[in-house]
Amino acid sequence: MDRLHDQQQALQRSPQSNDIHADNDAEEEDSDDSNTKHPADGGGDRHRRPVRLILALLVAAILCVGSLHFWRYMQSYEATDDAEIDGHLDPLSTRIDGTVVNVYVEDTYEVKQGQALVDLDPRDNKVAVENAVANLVQAEQGVQAAQQNYALSVANLAATVATNAKAQVDVARFHELLKQAVIARETDDAIVMTGKVDAAGVNSARADVGAKARMIGQAEAAVQAAQASLDQARLNLSYTHIVAPVTGIVGNKTVQVGQRLQPGQQLLSIVPLNDIWITADFRETQLRKMHRGQPVTVHVDTTGRDYKGYVDGMPGATGELYSLLPPENATGNYVKVVQRLPVRSRLNPGEDPDHRLRPGMSAEPTVWVAGRPQTLW
Repeated sequence: MDRLHDQQQALQRSPQSNDIHADNDAEEEDSDDSNTKHPADGGGDRHRRPVRLILALLVAAILCVGSLHFWRYMQSYEATDDAEIDGHLDPLSTRIDGTVVNVYVEDTYEVKQGQALVDLDPRDNKVAVENAVANLVQAEQGVQAAQQNYALSVANLAATVATNAKAQVDVARFHELLKQAVIARETDDAIVMTGKVDAAGVNSARADVGAKARMIGQAEAAVQAAQASLDQARLNLSYTHIVAPVTGIVGNKTVQVGQRLQPGQQLLSIVPLNDIWITADFRETQLRKMHRGQPVTVHVDTTGRDYKGYVDGMPGATGELYSLLPPENATGNYVKVVQRLPVRSRLNPGEDPDHRLRPGMSAEPTVWVAGRPQTLW
């Protein structure tokens, strides 16, 4: 029994040993395969290392060139979003007092230069013109009367001179007769007195001629004054018909029919669209390379497109100095603040042919301080 038991245990152990041998053989085969594969893998790594190095150098070079190009691009312009489109707002006011009888426009109307806008009641001004015409005619008649008086005084002077000449001859003749004792002294004295009176009459006539000449000058001055009054009356009459001084868009209209106006009272405003510009408030640190004439690209939010232009003018002072209460850094506590200065730019001709840009629109100008527009890619 013991022998049989030992044989059974030997039979049970023999397969396990076979499995162990099989496992050992497999491990040896695996080790042989690994030994045969390792030399091939080492050769592949040696071939791939130069390729990786070249790719790394190429990527580094591209990054360096791109970084340099990006830096140059960032240094080639100055931009701001603190900008708007500006233009003229031409206020229209009356030059005389009067009552409105006609209004031909409303807000947002497009008007041409010389187009009728408002009419005032012209009747009072027509009467003033007629009165000025009458005054002018009267002044002209005064000139004619003064000229006639002058001619009369000249004739009187000639007659007085002739009478005085005869009187002086009589004085000389009667002196000779007095010496010959032909006449009495009383008669000679009377003739001498007459001669003196006639001589004084000549002086008086000459003075009268000068006075009449000055009266002509006064009458002519009155004519000029009457003509000026007539011209003013006609101007006032023309002011009753108010026309557009420029071509543009009507806005801020306040005038109404029947309204009584006073001189200088504003009626409406006209915005000319053919003369606009861009005012950009750049920081003072952005003006180092900026100067007049540099190209500008303006992006307008309303149209969603870019416009080409140029720097038209550099500022004379910061915006705060033009404010109602300019800063006084010499008083109180001082805090340094980067100031902004308004730079004026204009669009190139033909950039806005449809006049879509209006004063007050937001804009984002970019000034190319490098001298020409640049692109990032």
